Formats: sequence, C-alpha cells, structure tokens
Amino acid sequence: MRILFTIILLFTFSLTWAQNVKMGEFSDEEINLKEVSYEPDAAAVVLWEEGESQFSSGLLVTNYLFRVKILSEAGKEHGDIRIRYYIGDSKVEYISSVKAQISNFNGDEVETTKLKKENIFDVDLGEGYRETRITFPNVQVGSILEYSYKKADKNLTFLDGWTFQNSIPTLGSHYQIKMNPNLDYQTISQGYNLSTRAEKSEDYGIYKWTLRNLYSLKEEPYMKNYRDYIERIEFQLFRYKESTHVGELWKNVLNTWEKLGDELISSYRQKGYYRSNPIEKELLDADISGETQLEMASKAYYYVRDNFTAEGVDFIYADQQINQLLKTRTGSPQELSLLLMGILKSQGITCDPVLIGSKGNGRTDIVPFPFLNQFDEILLRTELDGEVKFIDLSDKDAPFGYVDLDKQVKAGLYLVQGTSAIVPLEFEGSGNVVYFSQVDFEGSDLVMNNSIRHYQHEGLNWQKTVDYLEKQKDPLDKLFAESANNMNIQDISFENTLQEKDFVTTSFKIVMESAAEEDMIMFNPIKYSSFSKNPFTQEYRIFPVDFEHKFSEMSSVNIKIPEGYELDDFPQDAVLTIEGSPIVFSYSTNFMNGILTVSSKLAIRNPLIGAEQYPDLKYLMESIASKLQEPVILKKIVAP
Repeated sequence: MRILFTIILLFTFSLTWAQNVKMGEFSDEEINLKEVSYEPDAAAVVLWEEGESQFSSGLLVTNYLFRVKILSEAGKEHGDIRIRYYIGDSKVEYISSVKAQISNFNGDEVETTKLKKENIFDVDLGEGYRETRITFPNVQVGSILEYSYKKADKNLTFLDGWTFQNSIPTLGSHYQIKMNPNLDYQTISQGYNLSTRAEKSEDYGIYKWTLRNLYSLKEEPYMKNYRDYIERIEFQLFRYKESTHVGELWKNVLNTWEKLGDELISSYRQKGYYRSNPIEKELLDADISGETQLEMASKAYYYVRDNFTAEGVDFIYADQQINQLLKTRTGSPQELSLLLMGILKSQGITCDPVLIGSKGNGRTDIVPFPFLNQFDEILLRTELDGEVKFIDLSDKDAPFGYVDLDKQVKAGLYLVQGTSAIVPLEFEGSGNVVYFSQVDFEGSDLVMNNSIRHYQHEGLNWQKTVDYLEKQKDPLDKLFAESANNMNIQDISFENTLQEKDFVTTSFKIVMESAAEEDMIMFNPIKYSSFSKNPFTQEYRIFPVDFEHKFSEMSSVNIKIPEGYELDDFPQDAVLTIEGSPIVFSYSTNFMNGILTVSSKLAIRNPLIGAEQYPDLKYLMESIASKLQEPVILKKIVAP
C-alpha cells in the first residue's frame, strides 16, 4: 500500500540497538540524551519498544517491552501508563507478568526502583473491557521508565499486530511474529516508512520489522484523520490446515466479496428492510410522488429525515426490526438509511447499500481481502433518471444529495444479492465560496457592502457556525471580527437557501468612519478569506495536507474612486502555485471609468498534498496570505 507522503528523514541522532534489550541496562547515549534532535521540543521519548508474538495452545501470546525517557517537566505525565484490553465473558484477552521499574541518574550513580503491587493494578471499565494501570513514583526529568507484560489473545482471525508510532517521538520500534505453519495469514501494512525504510527480515517462519527515528503522532492543520496514515502492521487469517481422511487440506476462512455481501443482505432481510408491506403501510399518508425519480427520491429523503430521529453512531449492522423502527420512529443512522432504501425500492427506484470505511476509521485504502472489519458506515447508491447518485442520512441538517466529507472515500463494497463487489466511488462537487463587495462613500464614511455565498458543504459548515453563534446568543459579527480591523461591522443578515439553491448568503456592511476627512485612505479590499492567515506555521510536516475536497474561493470587489481622490497605489497582478499545481492562486486588478475592480481566486485542485511538498506549500500559503493583505491606497487630490 503506497501512502502519498514522505516523512523528512533526520538521522543526526540514532541509537544503536541490539535486538535483546534488557531492563536496567542502559547505554551512555540513553543516559546522556537531553533532547530529540529531529523534534527538540518533545517532552519525552520512546527509547525503544518491542513486541514478540507467537502461537501457543490456541492463543496468540505477545511479550511487550517499553523504555521511555522523560525530557522535561511536561513529560512527567508519561509516568502514568494505561493498557486497555477486552476480557469479555471468556477471557478473550488477558494480561499477565506485568513488571515495571524506574531509573534515576545522579552523576555516575543509578537508582533503580522496581514497582510494587500498589503501583500496578487493574480497573474494570465495564462492557467486558479492563485496563492495567502502571503509576511510576518519583518521576523526574531524566528518568528512564521501563515496563513489560504479556498479553494472550484468543482471537486468531484478525491479529492486532503492531503500531510503530506514539504520541511522543520513537527512536526504535521493533515487532516480530513467529508464524504457525498450519495457519496462513495475509499481511496488511500501512505507512510510507514501513514500505520504504523498515528493516525487515524473515528466518524460519519468524518475521521481523524495525523502524527508527519516528516523529510523534499529533494533530496538524488540515489533517483531522491522521490515524489513517499511522505506521502499522496487521494480519488477517486467510486459511488453515485441516486434517481429513485424505490428509491435510487447506480450508479457506475468508469469504468472497459476493458471499460476504449475501450474508449482510440476509441480516438486513431478517430485520425486514427488504420487505415491502410495512413500508407501503408507512407511506399511505406520505406524499413522495414526483414527475422524476430525482424528485421522488428527494421527497423520500426529507420524509425520513424530518419524521424520524437518528440516535447512536453510524455502523453497518441493523439492530431493530423495521416494524419497531416504524413504531418508535427512532433508529440508528444505518437503520434510517435502510428504511430509505426500502422506500425507494417500493417506488421502483434502484437503490442498494454501499459499505465504506470512513475517513478516520484507520485506513487510507480498502484492504483487498473480504472482511467486514474495515467498513464502518453505509451509503445508499441509487440510479435516478439514469444517473448514479449517492445518499447519506447521517447529518440531519444536510439537504438531499449531500454526502458527508468523511464518507467521500475512493471505494466501497456495493451490496447486491449474488454480485456484491468493491466499486470505485465518485462524488459531486463539494462547495465553493464567492465574495462580492461594492466600495463607495456615504457622506464622509467609506462603506463596503459585502455579500458572501457559501455553496454546498461549505454552506452547510457555515450554517452550523451561524446556528452555534445564535444558540450561544453571540453576535454574528464574530464571523468577521478578524477582517474588520478598525472598521465597524453593521447590518449582518443570513439567509439559508441550501435546500432550494445549494448555497447560503451572508450580507454585511463594513464602515470606515470619517475616512473622507483623511488625506490618504488605505484599506484591504478583500475582507473575507479562509486563507488571509497562513494556517501552516510548523517547521515540518508528518502527514499529508488534506483539504478534504476540491473547492474554490473567489472574490470580486468594485471600488468607486470618490470625487476629490485619486488612486495612489494598489496590488499588482499575480499567479502563484507549486509543482503539480494542486493549489493555484490568481490576483488581478482592472481600473476603468473611475472604478477599480480587484479579483482573486484560490482553487484547491488536488485536496491531498503530500508532506514532501510541505515546505513549498507553506511558502505558497504565506505568499497568498500576504497578497490578500495588500492594501488599496487612495490619495486626496491637492489643488494646484
């Protein structure tokens, strides 16, 4: 699996490790380490971590070892360790042999304290989950914390494997697994570093992976789904050996996509979502008629959205029978989607579920093996008047036809009896922003009459922001406080026409009071842009930049030069981009008949930009922000 980003490689500091790390034995490099060269502000660092797995008596047994160093006062929080596991009703997982110790250094002296039972204990979290907690005493800057434990797991179908990154930098991360010759697993790996610079080996059925000098995992601007890019490795059981009267034979565990789809469709049928009788009774008093299938589907969407309440989180299974859903009028988002599917089918419209792994579910691409764990949500695929359209019921505020941006993934499992298959997914445009402004004098005041249209998803997000401000009883001028500078914001109005016209409109006035009394008037003509400030201030980038969807921000400002003034200076035309043109910014001016027209357009053509382009992107966005701040200057004409 190829991940479209590159982590900057910095090898100015690297520990040399033997594979057999022993607790309490430290190198001079570890003892003297004060900061991580490639992440100097890190509060703590994983010096080494390792997991070694093998199969034993029907279990997967993994021995874990972790070594962490505290680098600053803030790093002391890493002295509290929590290890969650699922015990269920039959000890599906359980943890044993927990050991921990802390070492503090005073010159050449080392004081090592082994933790006692009061510092290592278990907590019942409920619903089958437990947590082993380790509390290190006397944690100081410079302390080295070590702990190890053993975990046994009865689930041999899907192995958790190993995650190579942590919330703090990791200097060395190692995982190995000794495979059982009677079990055949598919390896599922993810991460650019794992595919390009991991130290790998295989010897007598023991597979090993090591990664070094990894950045910490943390949120970055325009990457809310960074967990989809974590360096990790997992295993899916493909087949196993079975003894028969003719000898040992391999027996497949994984179904085909067709069988997997049929099994899920069967579960929906058992709940009644493919039955027409209850749905037809529900529609007796509902009007979903229309001259086109698109009109009928739209009415059906709003009927379900406005007459049923969604509770719970999205998933792929239905818990309720359809009769119960129709009675309570409350269900999970997936149950409401299946209800809508049944309504559309009852009207002769082709409509079937598509399972997707949403953004943030932990994967960048579908794993090409038929198992359901990788899917977490449902979309509906319809054919309306000969055109394919996707329907999403997860957002009660969203108009018909809007698919949540986190669900706009590249492929999904299309569920059709006997022919279910992975299909590519394509979605319609996700929204632009258009800003208009007329600048003129009213008496002695400079007045900018502004209007902003946010389309589609941009409009939906803007509407939610407005709704939040109104709920908090905050003034709407907070929407533009950063743009106003020394000007007054007046007459703000908001109109929501998302359902009818696909956009919302915000109108407002900005006033520079008594401007005509000045000999020189200077103001920024473009008063609204999401990129008037550079969002990228970090020196380096770990993950790709994800703008989520293609969109454009366009501005058009007409400035009437008042009598008695002349145009002294204004921004120059410019076109800015980076290699491959994933983002293109243009800025132009035109002066004619006493009116200066300022236009700009920022187009996000490719919403996913690799980390290797981050330095160029950062400079580009800084240049764009600077350009958007350039002023127009009007100068009073002095009589000769």
